[in-house]
Amino acid sequence: MKGLFRSPADSWFRELTRLVLVGLFTLAAADKLLHFDGFITAIGSYQILPAQAERFAAVFIIMAEFAIALGLLTKRWRPAACLASVLLLTTFTAVYLATDPEKVCGCWFTLTLNTGGPVHILQNLVFIGLSVLTWLDSRSPSPSRAFHPSHLQKAIQPQRRNPTTEDLDR
Repeated sequence: MKGLFRSPADSWFRELTRLVLVGLFTLAAADKLLHFDGFITAIGSYQILPAQAERFAAVFIIMAEFAIALGLLTKRWRPAACLASVLLLTTFTAVYLATDPEKVCGCWFTLTLNTGGPVHILQNLVFIGLSVLTWLDSRSPSPSRAFHPSHLQKAIQPQRRNPTTEDLDR
């Protein structure tokens, strides 16, 4: 059994959490890209980066959000995308808390063109929780389970050959 959600009835919840995260990061990145200059202004309002680095940070955040969304769509990259999601959302939350929360928030630029508030922190915590749940579900089995004695028994059993015509002549 693999991951956190084990029963078929839970598969809808697993897919829903993953698709919510895919939608979140895709829409957030697209919104920031469509309103790129405004997003740079929002980054500047936090006053934690030099003005020359704001454009680079904006491009990096947009690319990271698109990469996370794409990673969540593939089984191979899902665990890394979940961890990147937690890291990015935790960074956003820490920056938001460390600076003046009354500044323009760049989370969803067109939706939050006004000041931020506790709702943004709660929103990030919920998405961090969804990312952790998705990561727990997508983990590969631990090495101790991969080398369970039942697996070893199959590996050391002699393999039976199908008799060939030469074997029958003997």
